Amino acid sequence: MDGEGRVIYLSTFSKIAAPGLRLGWVAASKEAIRWFELAKQSIDLHTSTLNQYIAAELLRKGIIEKNIPRIKEIYRTKRDLMLQALSEYMPEGVTWTKPSAGMFIWLTTPEKIDTTAMLEIAIKKYGVAYVPGKSFYPNEDRHNDMRLNFTYPTPEQIFEGIKRLAMAIKEVITQ
Repeated sequence: MDGEGRVIYLSTFSKIAAPGLRLGWVAASKEAIRWFELAKQSIDLHTSTLNQYIAAELLRKGIIEKNIPRIKEIYRTKRDLMLQALSEYMPEGVTWTKPSAGMFIWLTTPEKIDTTAMLEIAIKKYGVAYVPGKSFYPNEDRHNDMRLNFTYPTPEQIFEGIKRLAMAIKEVITQ
């Protein structure tokens, strides 16, 4: 579809095969790929040959294509459980996205909360963690957002984790 060589598509096997398979791929013009090769070589010289063989075999045997529908259903179920838990436990003033794809829910707390500062409370006192939104906005003052992953925890852990996170947010709100 890209007749002008301006589209670059990057992806990874870690989301569709196995989290530990740290191997990415690119679809682009030959010139763009050559620049990627040079940049990659300057960073680490070579991607694990074993990982490349594993990915090639997964593709050759059709395992990736067979696995994607199963992964999508598992992630959809866990996403829906996290959305349900958020609806049940989060205090007023907290909002979140309903992603149509992916592995994360983006949560926004009331403006007075600094999620980077709150992370220590969440971990030490409530045993729950998240990625502060500031990490995704290095040039903006986005201090009250966080990214929540729903793919790893069990359904029970999702509900317990969201319940604990809500307690941490409520504690910080009342300070």
